[in-house]
Amino acid sequence: MQFRCMIQRRYGIEVSERTLFGRPAVFVRQRRMCQRESARALLERGVDKVAFAGAEAGDSRMPSLREMDSVYLHTVLAGDVGAYVAERSGTTAACFFRTIGQIEEQAILRLATAFRYLMISIQRDSEAICRSLRRRYGLPVVEGPTPSQVRNADFALLFHPPERDMMLSERCLTFRPGEDAGHPTPGGMPITGLSLDVPPDVAGELPAGFQAEPILSEAAFRGWIDPNQIKINGISIDKA
Repeated sequence: MQFRCMIQRRYGIEVSERTLFGRPAVFVRQRRMCQRESARALLERGVDKVAFAGAEAGDSRMPSLREMDSVYLHTVLAGDVGAYVAERSGTTAACFFRTIGQIEEQAILRLATAFRYLMISIQRDSEAICRSLRRRYGLPVVEGPTPSQVRNADFALLFHPPERDMMLSERCLTFRPGEDAGHPTPGGMPITGLSLDVPPDVAGELPAGFQAEPILSEAAFRGWIDPNQIKINGISIDKA
């Protein structure tokens, strides 16, 4: 599958092919009124996913094509986000999962090396999973933390909304890799953006004018880059 990127031009539609991360990429210059024609041009080339440049980001108006997002990259880097917070302030982290897979386990292990206390809430097979984590890694985890325990967290990682109503403290920094309006973070200060340190060879591939994270996320998901090469060097916080 190829990268699909779109940039806007005032007149007409111009389709060109380049390479990104060694793979063919389709670029389209278009007028806003030519969305249908642009979508047709992309679909003819086997395109099913796009990224928009500049003001067009987040405004695809092409229901037949999906827009790239940063969810996968944020999910893979979730443990590193917590470790970044731990280096600056905080000793206690709380994690909320539906179940545990490889990515979730990697996040837990990263947090366990960064925080002194780790609380884990898992909706499925919680007891067995936490017992396995203690046995395999010797992690001092608190299984199924109570609301009062969660209130002590300095950082909260939410792969899934908590099973029951829990309020985080005002000082707690929270990160939800797949944040959406339907499941708002309960209290705390949401981390709304990441500042990334990207290797020069990877950064050199990113097209000018595009948001980097969705493209990096797609490349990581498809195995074109190693997300472990990407480091967190800053976060944005919603203090409202």
